[in-house]
Amino acid sequence: MKKVSIQILLLISLSQQAQTGGVANVYTGFSSEVTQIAQFAADGVAYALDYAEQVAQYKKLVETYKNQFKSYKLMLQNIDKLSPRQWNEFTQSVIGLKQALEYGEGMSYTMANYDQEFSKLFKGYNYYLTQAQNENTDFIGTYRKLNTSTKDMANAALKSLGLQASDMQSDEATMQYLQNLSTSSSGQKSAIQAASQIALHQTHTLKKLQQTMMTQVNLQGQYMLESSEKKSFQEAISRIKATKGIKPIIGDESRVTKW
Repeated sequence: MKKVSIQILLLISLSQQAQTGGVANVYTGFSSEVTQIAQFAADGVAYALDYAEQVAQYKKLVETYKNQFKSYKLMLQNIDKLSPRQWNEFTQSVIGLKQALEYGEGMSYTMANYDQEFSKLFKGYNYYLTQAQNENTDFIGTYRKLNTSTKDMANAALKSLGLQASDMQSDEATMQYLQNLSTSSSGQKSAIQAASQIALHQTHTLKKLQQTMMTQVNLQGQYMLESSEKKSFQEAISRIKATKGIKPIIGDESRVTKW
């Protein structure tokens, strides 16, 4: 998995502190806001890190399927057909591959929605992204492209079987199609070839998905940490003013640059 930045770890620590010590600031009144912001960001980070780990596990699983399909292709060079047991194992792997595709698609939608909500709640985030030194910060666009690419690839691979991805929506339908193909050597070879192509593509897709998720959460963590530090600094100024008998004015803190 891509290395988690120190900003993410600091953000989680900040959120924990906010939960245990986030008492409303009597001088400015926005400590509760800081707590809520930190909590939202930390929750998103925690989920994203967990999701990214799941994506990595799915990637390893798909690589296992890919290697299995490769071995079956080699076997069919020396035998007429796979045995019923071997074909059943192949069928179960295809079901697993289909579920991995569905998981990747669902995760792309989840992370795209989270990025959209993040942008709505934190108005300075989009500007921050334009300033970020990163090759790709259009996360929603990237997730959409990954899903489109996966669907196009699946349909292209299944075309040789006279199928489309929509024909294999359910596990039962998928098993039935594969059962029909198992009756001939050419049918088995075509099915294994199609599954191999999809598995190879999905391996790369899941890797890109994981990288995109980690880039997104690192940038969001960096943004939230900087925002929280700024608010904490402003609160510190207001407290010092209060101890000196200066009546605080909401919004005044942001204009203070020196003493």
